Amino acid sequence: MKVAVVGLGIAGLSICTRLSLAGHDVSGFDQFEPMHELGSSHGDTRIIRLTPGEGETYVRLARRANEMWRRWEGLAGQPLIEWTGGLMAGPRGSAFVAASQRLSRTPAGLMRGDVIHALTRGYLALPYEWDVFRQEDCGVIAADATRAFLLREAPRWGAKLYHKARIEPPIDGLVLKINDTPRAFDAVIVSGGPWAAKLLPEFTGRLAVKRRVVGWFQTETPRMLPVICCDDEVGLYGMPAPRGLYKFGFHAIGGTTAPDSVRAPDAADATQLSEHARALLPKHDPNPVRMARCLYTVTPDENFLITPSAVHERVLLFSACSGHGFKYAPVFGELAEEWLENRPSPELLAFMRGGANVNRLGSEKS
Repeated sequence: MKVAVVGLGIAGLSICTRLSLAGHDVSGFDQFEPMHELGSSHGDTRIIRLTPGEGETYVRLARRANEMWRRWEGLAGQPLIEWTGGLMAGPRGSAFVAASQRLSRTPAGLMRGDVIHALTRGYLALPYEWDVFRQEDCGVIAADATRAFLLREAPRWGAKLYHKARIEPPIDGLVLKINDTPRAFDAVIVSGGPWAAKLLPEFTGRLAVKRRVVGWFQTETPRMLPVICCDDEVGLYGMPAPRGLYKFGFHAIGGTTAPDSVRAPDAADATQLSEHARALLPKHDPNPVRMARCLYTVTPDENFLITPSAVHERVLLFSACSGHGFKYAPVFGELAEEWLENRPSPELLAFMRGGANVNRLGSEKS
């Protein structure tokens, strides 16, 4: 089958790879240069959790993805994941922390927040009355290294990748106008992230683009620290980063933006990050050594949205969105293949129904 994949972030690259291996004639298109930093897939690290507290559907998806992560690492010839363990934390009685504990199916109990300072030898501090659940199946993905691997390997497996390719909106069928030249396909998969609603305007009310900022912090004596996901008013999440830095940001802070005009990180962002760094990272300099912007494409319930377009049954919106998608990257291609071959798994059916069957309790930029 002749398939167009529009958008070559982590979802689009995974889809191109899988469908090519399945024998389809795949062409992938992106409006920017390879490895650009304008969307949602760039960066040094992303969080991975094999037991996401967001619900059973995401746990099954993470376990499916984990098998493929191991294959990708073998093909890449290098580790793509560093397993650090993680702390799921929130105010006493947090539903997210309780769900993380329940879904993990381990005998480990909850800790109080004041234990974390001693447990991390003073490097992390949480409010003393908080609930904290320690998960061992957490770590960080080398995000840019994963993208580079797929950009290198996808063409070897048969995918044709085109960058600086302008797709004329809206997509209203199986003929795409690419750099002013019409091309016909048997199926079109739109994985354009923040630009998806521009390409498929029918989803404008269901996809909001949000600006987010992350910062990196240094300490004189680095040590490996765990991932942290907080169920608080800002949705703080953090992870170890290369060169001994610790990186964190806020899931819940940042206004709506247009993807083509995103404000760069500024002094107000630095002040906000520093305020939380003083409390969270007692042994780190509270001033970020660098900051970066990123985009969330958010659905109202913060679930993925993978569903056919109303304009044509063979046009698929594939939005692994809301800031928590990277960990599932290897399985995105499998979900696209299920749709293409009309054999949906329970996970795909949940997302095709607009998230109605997905339990959503929290999130992090991963």
